[in-house]
Amino acid sequence: MKLLNKYLISFAALAFAACSSMDIDDAETVSENFPEDFDDAVYMELHPELVSMQVRNYIADYNASVKESLVPDSIIADSNAFSADTALLHQIYATPCYGGYGETRWADAWAPVITDSLVCQLKEVYVQLNLWKKTTVKDSADTDSTSEGKVDSTTFSLVAPITVVKDSADTTKFVSVTGMPKDDTTATDPVTYVISDSLDVLTGKHMGTTKTDTASCDTIPNEKPGSLKSVDVTFLHGFNFIDTRDDWKKIKAVPIDTFAISLQYVLYGESHGWAYRKCKDTEKDNPKISEEYPVTKRYCVDAKGDVREIK
Repeated sequence: MKLLNKYLISFAALAFAACSSMDIDDAETVSENFPEDFDDAVYMELHPELVSMQVRNYIADYNASVKESLVPDSIIADSNAFSADTALLHQIYATPCYGGYGETRWADAWAPVITDSLVCQLKEVYVQLNLWKKTTVKDSADTDSTSEGKVDSTTFSLVAPITVVKDSADTTKFVSVTGMPKDDTTATDPVTYVISDSLDVLTGKHMGTTKTDTASCDTIPNEKPGSLKSVDVTFLHGFNFIDTRDDWKKIKAVPIDTFAISLQYVLYGESHGWAYRKCKDTEKDNPKISEEYPVTKRYCVDAKGDVREIK
């Protein structure tokens, strides 16, 4: 069975701690409630997170006992070395009773992250200037000789580089603009537009706006190297002995209290529907678990990882 989400078993952790601290007499009394076919090795195989929890608790207690004898720089150096030891992290990460994530998730974590971006080939870059062409256009019904009529607005798109000459006395005023007309294919020389009473620059949001014509756009993959999530790295650091670089050897040497793990089933696992053994061939079609805490039945787990009722 896959390692349970480590952030959803806090109650199991409390029950597990209670198992580890029970008096012998109390433990023997509780143990009378084990199923007849209960096997602690099988239960640990099905729930390796219990072993992982016990190992991390052991290391946390150990580190607390030696921390005062170590200088801070030494602890920091050890932590950095642990983080940099990819081979060690891999061993812990993929081993069922430690990290429990498995080889597939390890490979997925380090797989390159590929994102697509749209890259366009530039055909032409130009600057668009909006100019007011102040020509009088009177309505035929307008008989007022003093009327200025309507003002036409014309857009001139000039290919960069654009030369803009401003008034030396008032830089907010334009004297002239010069550039190659974008839409005049016959033009061979830049054209200068002199700003006058009949032509003025429309100083709105389009003044000097850069435009881009695109001939073609391609989707280009961008690849970044994969890495472990920070939450996973933090979890893995729970397996770090802060006074040694031979962490793997010490991890494997951590003593496992199998009886405490077994008692977890009686105190917590059974009432929460944890499977305590593998299903037999005759049980592979039994109903899947549907009860919620506190459950009243006992359960096994089939080859697909489905928890099924034991009748």
